[in-house]
Amino acid sequence: MTTIGIIDDHGIVLQGVSNIFSSKKEYKIQFAINNITEAKTSLENTQPQVLFLDINIKGDDGLEALKVFKKQFPEMKIIMLTSFEETALVKTALRNGANGYLLKDATEQEFLAAVEVVLNGEQYIQKSVQELMLKEAMGQKKDTTYIPKLTRREKEILQLIVDEKTTQEIADTLFLSVSTIETHRMNLISKLGVKNVAGLVKLTLERGLLKE
Repeated sequence: MTTIGIIDDHGIVLQGVSNIFSSKKEYKIQFAINNITEAKTSLENTQPQVLFLDINIKGDDGLEALKVFKKQFPEMKIIMLTSFEETALVKTALRNGANGYLLKDATEQEFLAAVEVVLNGEQYIQKSVQELMLKEAMGQKKDTTYIPKLTRREKEILQLIVDEKTTQEIADTLFLSVSTIETHRMNLISKLGVKNVAGLVKLTLERGLLKE
């Protein structure tokens, strides 16, 4: 029997995904939880074979939780669950260790197929998302609508980067080491799906990331 865990802050999604698997005798829902904090406690006790994890979960960043969970529980397969068809998001998720990427409006067959594929040691990316990635690779870009949550510290560093401060100046201003600032900068580049600091500044200004 395959055990399934679900973390999503929308009750209708928790219920819908639970129903897909609980109606099949070969699956068992281990938990369906609406927040990261409670999920961490459950995972420390026992891990499902496959975890569906919401990317944009209230009060938390699912992509950051993904990194933590993969480090703690490397054997657990994690399929990111989202409403966003964003190629930068897919790439970040896979880079952070995701085994699959599935949209919340996926069909029952797609949910079942995703579990089967990741349990076989392969990555599963929903077909519509694969097609979008192919179009982008061919030069047909799509506007990004999803922006991951930034921490207070990340916003402070981002503001100083936009202000054209050097790494040393940022470190001095925030009383942090240069290596810590460099780590934050690389995390921001990865998190926001850009290639370099110039892209970071451009996206920050375009999307108003520092506006409250």
